Amino acid sequence: MIYLFEWTPAISVGDAIIDAQHQRLLGEVNTLLSYIVSEKKDELVMEAVSFLDKYISEHLYYEEQYMAEHKFPEIEEHKKLHKDFIDHYKTFHEQLKAGISRETLALDIEQYIGNWWLNHIGKEDHKYAMYIANHEIK
Repeated sequence: MIYLFEWTPAISVGDAIIDAQHQRLLGEVNTLLSYIVSEKKDELVMEAVSFLDKYISEHLYYEEQYMAEHKFPEIEEHKKLHKDFIDHYKTFHEQLKAGISRETLALDIEQYIGNWWLNHIGKEDHKYAMYIANHEIK
């Protein structure tokens, strides 16, 4: 059974643009998972994957620029986490193109994205959010 992901205020980073991007990404991942398990046409699945490819890159770039602008001292470590995510996501894309079973792919995406939301957005992104909140000129 596939579980769809839900946005909660607890994972907010305190920046309206990044929070909106996270919410949009969450919605798009849910759409992709829904398409995969409901056996929608391959073209729809690939359109969702292509959108996510672009959106993920744009979001991660924006987030990195935001951290740089606020002089977050752990930015390089955070960028490495982003690169790992992109590499992993590319693997999903390649598996889909290679014909991996949709059920296997959906479970892999669900598990990886679930861990990403908990560990990266829930913890790692909160590191920069707390740094910025504590170092912003009031």
